[in-house]
Amino acid sequence: MNRLKQCLTAALVSCFLAVPCLSLADDETMLKDAGGGAIALQTDGKSDLLQAVRDKDYEKALQIVNGQIEAHDDDANAYDRRSAVYALQGRYDEALADCHKAVSLEPGAAFHYFNRGAIYEQRKEYQLAVNDYTKALSLSQNGNHLQGLMYFSRARAYTAMEAYDKALADLRQGEKLAPAFPHNYLLESLVYEKKGDKKLAERSRHVGVMYELMHRGDYFLAGSVAEEAGLYDQSLALLNEAVKHHPDDSRVYSERGLVYAKMGQDELAIADLTKALALKESAMDYNNRGECYRHLKQFDLAKQDYDRSMRMATDDDDKLAVSDSLGQLAMDQGDYKRAVQYLTQALAIKPYEDGYELRSQAWRHLGDTKKAEQDEAAAQEIEQRQLLDY
Repeated sequence: MNRLKQCLTAALVSCFLAVPCLSLADDETMLKDAGGGAIALQTDGKSDLLQAVRDKDYEKALQIVNGQIEAHDDDANAYDRRSAVYALQGRYDEALADCHKAVSLEPGAAFHYFNRGAIYEQRKEYQLAVNDYTKALSLSQNGNHLQGLMYFSRARAYTAMEAYDKALADLRQGEKLAPAFPHNYLLESLVYEKKGDKKLAERSRHVGVMYELMHRGDYFLAGSVAEEAGLYDQSLALLNEAVKHHPDDSRVYSERGLVYAKMGQDELAIADLTKALALKESAMDYNNRGECYRHLKQFDLAKQDYDRSMRMATDDDDKLAVSDSLGQLAMDQGDYKRAVQYLTQALAIKPYEDGYELRSQAWRHLGDTKKAEQDEAAAQEIEQRQLLDY
């Protein structure tokens, strides 16, 4: 197990898989949700049409765009706008007819193919959607703000077609164009899940959630998710920002201290964990600070913090972490009998690979080869189960 307690974000990860697709563009582009096509409205960002759509007053929106078409029946963008309104109403046949009209009026404009591809995707006509997204990409200029979304949309259609390698190739292109677009990573996670690679799926989910939280301005949670994914430099940058916004929040210093510890910067970790404890005492902050003192071979200070942590520990996860830490400390000090006692306490709470491995070392130091081999076998069994899970 990881002896420095991590921020658990499984609920966040699963929650954001259903978050509506965010726009890569400015207010000119309005998207439907991530499960369907990327329906776009080309407006000035402040128009009555856009306001009507935001208010979900689609009848009013339809009246507005119908008036635009009556005034300029050769305006391809007006037909695109009406197709978007029809799509929001679920009137996909009418939406598709308007998309055909827009393409016929401006056959060289990438945007019209992109919109039509989205309608095909809504209708589950995925190959036709892929064809239009491909045409849109061929007509778009490199660096166009919608190009990343075109790759994402085509990847989503490929995923529906179970063409997973093509989907991943598109997502990687999209990530180059828009590295902070969360849904690229969330879709990538789904593709890896479909391919049976749970480890990569989990990492991609964490990255997607990190960017989503960052866009929402929650730098603390974004930094916590980045830490869980092992993205320590990004986590540190996000948590530095969190400290600016919340200088009196103990959780921010606690999490940043954890990141410093994982980066091997124990003195900086101790400073942050001390700050966190001054604001609010917690069992895990004492335990984590004790870990840093142990790494620095300041064993008396480590033991003091572990003892404080054990007195404050209320749940099994905390008690397991502290018992494991005390076992580590006893090993470092050469007190193998005490190490066995602490590790046995930890393993009684929950069997874990590192605990068995460490206790097997203690048994060998004590000359009990049989028990050492039993623990090694138990560790291997847990490792094999974990490999099968992935």
